Amino acid sequence: MKPKTKQLHVLCSLLVILFILIPQVKAQTIDSLTELEAFLDGIFSVQHEQYKVPGISVAIIQDGEILFSKGYGYADFENKVPYDPVTTLHRPGSNSKILVWTAVMQLMEQGLLDLHVDINTYLDFPLPNKLSNGKQTGSITMHDLLTHTAGFEDQATGLFVAGPDAIQPLDQYARNHLPGRVYEPGTTLAYSNYGTALAAYIVELVSGQPFHEYVEQRIFAPLEMNQSTFAQPVSEELEAQMSKGYFYTNGNYKPATFEYIQAVPSGGLSSTTLDMAKLIIAHLNLGAIYGEEVVIEDETNIELDEFEASEENEKDAEFHQTAPTVINRILEESTAKLMQTPQFSDHPEIPGMTYGFIEADYNGYRVLSHGGDTVFFHTGLYFLPEENVGLYVSYNSAQAGPARFDLFNSFMDRYFPPKEQDSSIPKAVAVGTEDNYTGTYHFARGNFTQHEILVTLMNRVTVNFDEDGYLLLTAAGNTSRFGEVNPGIFREINGQEKISFTFHNGKATKIHLGGPHTLLRTPWYRNIITIISILIGSLLIMTLTLLKWIKQLFRSPRNRIHFSIGQIIATIFIIIYITSLVLVIDALTNTHPELGLPMEILQPTSTLNAFFILSKTLLVLAILMLVITIRLWVVRNDKVGPRILYTLISLCSTSVIWVFWLLNLA
Repeated sequence: MKPKTKQLHVLCSLLVILFILIPQVKAQTIDSLTELEAFLDGIFSVQHEQYKVPGISVAIIQDGEILFSKGYGYADFENKVPYDPVTTLHRPGSNSKILVWTAVMQLMEQGLLDLHVDINTYLDFPLPNKLSNGKQTGSITMHDLLTHTAGFEDQATGLFVAGPDAIQPLDQYARNHLPGRVYEPGTTLAYSNYGTALAAYIVELVSGQPFHEYVEQRIFAPLEMNQSTFAQPVSEELEAQMSKGYFYTNGNYKPATFEYIQAVPSGGLSSTTLDMAKLIIAHLNLGAIYGEEVVIEDETNIELDEFEASEENEKDAEFHQTAPTVINRILEESTAKLMQTPQFSDHPEIPGMTYGFIEADYNGYRVLSHGGDTVFFHTGLYFLPEENVGLYVSYNSAQAGPARFDLFNSFMDRYFPPKEQDSSIPKAVAVGTEDNYTGTYHFARGNFTQHEILVTLMNRVTVNFDEDGYLLLTAAGNTSRFGEVNPGIFREINGQEKISFTFHNGKATKIHLGGPHTLLRTPWYRNIITIISILIGSLLIMTLTLLKWIKQLFRSPRNRIHFSIGQIIATIFIIIYITSLVLVIDALTNTHPELGLPMEILQPTSTLNAFFILSKTLLVLAILMLVITIRLWVVRNDKVGPRILYTLISLCSTSVIWVFWLLNLA
């Protein structure tokens, strides 16, 4: 082959390759329904197998209309009932909260609520302005509730209940389930189910209506969300349309019964994909509800016979056309804009919260969203205000938690690819500064004043660095790699996620992940590894000591020892300590047969009550052991060996009590 011919061949090959590659990087148009359907079909075909989902439903919104909606699979797998976006009810979970925040903004624009005054102004029970540690603090406002910065700790216990009889009325729930206040109001993003329920109760008090009635009249009715309800269980009329939730196990889909949620406004909604799409449309339309009206462009009075259509009439009829017009509103435009305006963020480069919506930046587009999770349903609500596009998706499988993120990311990458490349380059941190970041962190959304703190500390996040100096953030077994783009600001390598750090005396104390998610550095004494090491180490030392004493009981009568008071107390302590650990394990493993949650979370059981009695007994025994040990060293009647042994046992018993106290178990 001649050189010129060879060059021409190479050039043509490159042009062909370039022609093939261009469609992959160019944004696809969302208007092509055939292409959109094929894209979603492919996504959900993969997710059905990947996440073991019997049923999926999706709606795509554009310019105030539902552009596309479709159901996949089954709402009732056993009877092969289709999962229909129009008629099938599912549990949107925390997407219920959008209705609470919308109601709050309605009352605000009516002048009935002030977002910046103490909520005690509206409550009919006192909410003390005091932190759980006794420190006086500022008052909580509706602004704080709307942005998840009220400072409440989280509570899992009592969030789900075993049946409808266990659901308390909203006023009782607000009073009886008041969580600890662990952060100064307006300082820390910490997602709160209770905070949302409290806001809903304030809606009740201010409007004079039960929350569910208010929503039915002021939101469901104008939006024609006719198949949405907060009733648990749903009415007989809607029961046949309710999808089952499923858990995939041993190669089969296992159906579950209806889930009952105590904090009803925070996650108790049942709805259809169509109804939830209507809610997105209302917020994309800045509160407006559009209808059709006849617009006559020609001033001539034209009368058309309903049953006759002459050529003249057909010609005149061309002057008639329909145009969208605002026929109702759930929010005034200014209120809707305020609701979608950024209200709180830990750092200018890290998206935070609007009034109720989680803010994000994806591919350079501003995204407002919310997620919803029960045990057996997972949903995602997303919209791009500037592009007038939205997406809603629901899954009826316990294993489908991550699926909505995969779908949305794929949707954005295909239809809204990056506007421009981020010029910042993630870099390794400066050599010698790694220790400022390295450590164990826990979520600010957690429980700290009750025994649920154990779950909070177990859900740990670690920060380390690889050999190249890039930050490694590990959570739930998944590790992400970040590089520094600005001081204290890191971006994911080959990704878009940004995180920022807050420092105190040069040491990182907080990690800001975006939205209502903050990580706090865990002190060494609250590190779950430290706690487990103390508990297991103490158990081993005390058990070996007890076995040694028992062995001495079987010696010959002349060498046989007699148990002293100290040995008897230590023996009782060891036995009760082992029993206590067994009770904790039993409480964690005794789960609801369908929900898979520990029964202790659903309703108090005798197991935990028995544990608290034993823990108080252990405290008394530990004090007695400490007194005996001090007496042995003061009197010095015994040999050094026994004194050291008693000291070791006393240290173990004291350490166990200290850990129990740390975990709010003593």
